[in-house]
Amino acid sequence: MKNKTLRNDLIILGILVVLIGGLFLFKSKQQGAKIVIKRNDQIEGYYSLDDDQIINIDNENKIQIKNHEVFMIKATCPDHLCIKQGKINKKGATIVCLPHHLVVEVIEGNEGKEDEKVY
Repeated sequence: MKNKTLRNDLIILGILVVLIGGLFLFKSKQQGAKIVIKRNDQIEGYYSLDDDQIINIDNENKIQIKNHEVFMIKATCPDHLCIKQGKINKKGATIVCLPHHLVVEVIEGNEGKEDEKVY
């Protein structure tokens, strides 16, 4: 009787571990997330994190989206702190280039205006 109860408990525990792990993996991908790029408080555009691409901002900054992450790969500012900020992919995370008044922010896919073009 004890062996049967122990076996059933292990089966239930295994199912719970698989379900929790699946939910964690599903949530961590954040499919549908996008970034908004703002310069001088003006929106430059919305870009999907699902599409790998390189975005040039006035030959001063170069931003790359790759593997659902965004990061600055080139900047003409003197200190390059925006490049050193690394990769971001979580909602609310930002990359800021103060000399160029540039902000890159990760937002949820449904946060952008419907009439704005997503690149």
